[in-house]
Amino acid sequence: MSTPVAPTGPPAIDFARSFRFLVEDADWVKKVLIGGLFALLSFLIVGAFFVAGYWVRFLRRVAAGEPRPLPEWDDLGGIFKDGLKLLGAYLVYTAGVFVAVASLGCAAGLVALGIDRMSRVSDGAASGLAALGGLGIAAGYGLFMLLALVLACFLPAVFVRVAIKDRFAEAFAFRELFAFLKANLGNYALSLVLYLVASFLAQFGALVCCLGLFPAVFWSYLVLGHALGETVRLNPGSL
Repeated sequence: MSTPVAPTGPPAIDFARSFRFLVEDADWVKKVLIGGLFALLSFLIVGAFFVAGYWVRFLRRVAAGEPRPLPEWDDLGGIFKDGLKLLGAYLVYTAGVFVAVASLGCAAGLVALGIDRMSRVSDGAASGLAALGGLGIAAGYGLFMLLALVLACFLPAVFVRVAIKDRFAEAFAFRELFAFLKANLGNYALSLVLYLVASFLAQFGALVCCLGLFPAVFWSYLVLGHALGETVRLNPGSL
């Protein structure tokens, strides 16, 4: 008689629960509308800190297993402070991508300039240089898009660690971050898929159903936060 194989890894997060949790809160409309207002004010930068801070508190409550995880908007100063670490981490990582691409672009420009000075005697060489420059621009754009995609997939893990540990330095604890990703790869990937679905529904709903775009966008952030919070709750030792 064969021995059943014990399941490995944490249990999967509840796909439907990440969409259903919102309406279980009696004040969800008010909370989402306020969040949508701050999402709109993100164009003025200041609103982004409140959105990020609320997301931090929400994720912590989900990770702690709170049945009604939506926090109140009654501590704006504290919410703003919670958002500082998250936005700081985002800005550092984003700046790093721009610096990397810009540095490579400058290096390629210097090489092209040197080749140009050596090839002015030949029209054919100048044409080849122009083609090489075009390829360089395309390669630079492709590199930027690749780094942006990698960053978009990696940053949620950074946000989770900063939110739970409540320390800015945790954004750069790379060994721990990769260990978290390895231990929760399935649920983490599902969280990103849930966010993509929610983002599509938010934009589609805003266009078709005349719902407010910014409250819908804020809701999509909450879906991601709920899925990631559940990921932590189901495997707390991985963080």
